[in-house]
Amino acid sequence: MESNNCIRSEDSKRITCKLVYLLKRSIDEWSMKKLCRLNNPDFNNAHVPLFMSIGTTGISNNELASKLNITKQAASKIVKELEAKNMVKSEKSPDDARAVMLYLTPEGEKFYYHLKDQVEHLEMEYKKVVGTKNYETAIDVMLKLVKFHEDYNCAGQ
Repeated sequence: MESNNCIRSEDSKRITCKLVYLLKRSIDEWSMKKLCRLNNPDFNNAHVPLFMSIGTTGISNNELASKLNITKQAASKIVKELEAKNMVKSEKSPDDARAVMLYLTPEGEKFYYHLKDQVEHLEMEYKKVVGTKNYETAIDVMLKLVKFHEDYNCAGQ
């Protein structure tokens, strides 16, 4: 009976949903400590993917929403929050008056490079823990899993 309990205990460590949850929670805690609270306490985890996707060259609101697989309204809401924090500015597109382009402000660009440095440092730490090859494999696997879910959701299943 004891050996069955050991097996169940070991198996419970490999439950995918649990592992994803624990990793996400750990990364969220890390990002709030390392990325947000120290340098910009009004910045939160919900801002990071959109902010980093705007990048140093800018992006349209439609492209941003599409890139992150969110609605234009959800992207606009977070963009407005970032504009209020003077991290992002929006301008009419010179090519299409209907499109709005998003750019980082000088303050936003400075913070962008801070975030980028912190993330690169974390990636180096991950590579020390699991090795570069395993880390790159893990990234490839996560990309495939994301694509699977995007395709699954697009198929309406």
